[in-house]
Amino acid sequence: MKVFLFTVMAVLAPMALCYDEKYDKIDMDKILGDNAMFTGYINCLLDKGPCELEYSADFRKLLPEVISTACANCTPIQKANVRKTAKAISEKPDQFQEFLTKYDPDHKHEKAFMAFVLENE
Repeated sequence: MKVFLFTVMAVLAPMALCYDEKYDKIDMDKILGDNAMFTGYINCLLDKGPCELEYSADFRKLLPEVISTACANCTPIQKANVRKTAKAISEKPDQFQEFLTKYDPDHKHEKAFMAFVLENE
């Protein structure tokens, strides 16, 4: 019985540590394809505009942890979305540098986070 309970806990524990599944339902392709919407999210994340778009305030709160852990608590869908978003932001070097400076000012996590972003290419 103890082995069974341990096995169940081992399987369920990673799921409990993941970010809310509501973020899995975000249509990242739609956001990235809409320049005004994407800019709205970026402005929120960089404290240059309001966080009025869906989950934008949540993202701003979660981003330091996402970067510092290289998305360790993300679901597979969230990981794919974070990778897409980071790659899209990296196409705008000035904003990308500003983004990294804001969320990893000491550059302690940049190497691991970028390795995560470039996985599965």
